[in-house]
Amino acid sequence: MEQDQCELITAAVLEERGILTKGTAYRMARSGQIPCYSVGTEGRGVRFRVDEVLAALKRPLASENAGLQ
Repeated sequence: MEQDQCELITAAVLEERGILTKGTAYRMARSGQIPCYSVGTEGRGVRFRVDEVLAALKRPLASENAGLQ
């Protein structure tokens, strides 16, 4: 199981595993809410690590914390 969480996977695999839909994964990666890695010669491919995505999803959003100050 630990091996699976460290490997780089596509947004489609995140969706297959029931973590996020592809569109949501790409949108959250673009906005910096979840970590991602560019792959390929032109850096156009995007990959994710399951453990990092799950950890990011557990973190509260900065906008939620803004009202607490």
